[in-house]
Amino acid sequence: MIQNILVPYEGSPLSKKALDLGKEIALNFNATLNILMVVPLYYPINDSIYVGTMASNYQKIVNELTIQGEKDLNIVTEKCREEGTKAFYKIVHDDISNAILKQTKKSKTDLIIMGSRRMKGLAVIKRIGSTARHVSEHATCPVTIVH
Repeated sequence: MIQNILVPYEGSPLSKKALDLGKEIALNFNATLNILMVVPLYYPINDSIYVGTMASNYQKIVNELTIQGEKDLNIVTEKCREEGTKAFYKIVHDDISNAILKQTKKSKTDLIIMGSRRMKGLAVIKRIGSTARHVSEHATCPVTIVH
């Protein structure tokens, strides 16, 4: 039985497509839809002469992404609720793959639905380290990858 669905969301066309599928499944199973936005963390090099400037600029970017994410997720979540889905959102600051896997455990997720980049030819071979692949290989629940 599917009770909790996790959809990593960052506003791209494929994450919107994953969200649409998540809403449909959540409605059919009367499940809760958990929308997760991850603001990735990259740490400035400590011994750099620019660390002070880099750190303050980096923090400014993180703050702006968080504020914009909050606005976007409020709208997206409210639309889900208007359509009858039990929906909630969360914004975290972490490595993207790890944040998805951590949230999966915290919210007792039964299904992850996420987008993946559309790649063709040799680019497909290079995607070994992609977020979708990492999550699908390490998740403790089924993962649906939307293309």
